[in-house]
Amino acid sequence: RREALRSAESFAAVLSVRADLDTLATYDVVLLDPAPYEPADLDRLREAGTLALGYVNIGEVESWRPFADRVDPDWVIGANPDWEGHEFVDAREPGWRQLVVETAAREVQRRGFGGLFLDMADVAVIYPETEAGMVTLIRELRAAYPDLVLVMNRGFPLLDSLDGVIDGLLVEGVWIGADLDTGVAVETGEAEREVLLGYLRDVRRAGGAAFVIDYAQTDEQTAAVRAAARREGVPVFVGDIDLGRLR
Repeated sequence: RREALRSAESFAAVLSVRADLDTLATYDVVLLDPAPYEPADLDRLREAGTLALGYVNIGEVESWRPFADRVDPDWVIGANPDWEGHEFVDAREPGWRQLVVETAAREVQRRGFGGLFLDMADVAVIYPETEAGMVTLIRELRAAYPDLVLVMNRGFPLLDSLDGVIDGLLVEGVWIGADLDTGVAVETGEAEREVLLGYLRDVRRAGGAAFVIDYAQTDEQTAAVRAAARREGVPVFVGDIDLGRLR
């Protein structure tokens, strides 16, 4: 699985809907919300040679998840103003870490995914006092699921502490990001882009995998992002802000 992750040339991410399995099977790596998929679906993707990563939010409780009512209100440290129904959770809380490891991630494993996609590690950036707890949580996931690959979304300050723990890094908006208030595509400035590419290059030099999600809206933007990603040698998926369709 780790070699398949590192050698991937094509990548797709669909989180808000169930995607067509035949289309997903044309990609090397896919990032999916686990809820719409059953073990038989993952068997089909695996047989096609597609490595599927199941979404796990390690920094927030999402109100619609089946285990949301098991989150102690005392663990919540703030509301995410950009996404309704999302609340930031303190990773220093052992109860939260146990819920993520034994419930959220376990369900991803049960459905047959080959890896975990760890979203919202950046809660440790918003609340730096929780950084040690976030590192502990990711290390606990590694210990609990040694056969699954782990790909983290951003969480740059954690990278040094997670050397040899995660298998890959995903960065959003390297060339074109999105304004979360308006959903409009926004070109990333050159200085910021070089910083983001620097993190991806460092991970690859260390033997890890690198992926990008950008949010271009026009055909011209999409073509430009894909060309830039090819030059960089990194798999990119160009999607809508809600990652609701393949394109």
